[in-house]
Amino acid sequence: MLLANNSRAQAGFTLVEVVVAAALVAVFFASIFEVNALCLRYISASKENVGATQAVHDRLELLRNVDFSTLTTASSMKGLLAQRANSSPLAQKAVETVTVSNYPSGNPTITYTRNVAGTVTSIPVAADFSSSTLVQIDVADQWPATFGNRTGTAQTSTVVAAGVKK
Repeated sequence: MLLANNSRAQAGFTLVEVVVAAALVAVFFASIFEVNALCLRYISASKENVGATQAVHDRLELLRNVDFSTLTTASSMKGLLAQRANSSPLAQKAVETVTVSNYPSGNPTITYTRNVAGTVTSIPVAADFSSSTLVQIDVADQWPATFGNRTGTAQTSTVVAAGVKK
């Protein structure tokens, strides 16, 4: 003969415990996805910095390889700067600034700015470098950075002497 068991089993989870556990799992996975997104933004920012550094160095190499009279003539420089420094995606959205100044005095100075559309302007319109034998060239790129809603910048400088081109 079987006797009826009137006591109910107390094992199992309540609905509240299941909801709390599901919420903890959801927060955990949301945190993992956010960390992943942050890492991807850091990678994108690193790519931008590498691209900007390469664009600045490509522009500087182009300017180092032209003759001295081209560096000191505004119309020639505007023609050179009308083209992007390289074909990187960053060079398409960067504003490029090239400053040519007498070295070491710094006077005269002319600054060329190439905007995103490729238009080159100079301030002042022209400068007299007729007595210069050395010029300092400063190249800088600025772009709207992907990470942090800020402006990224890469820059470099060199000094070029007259009469050293073969």
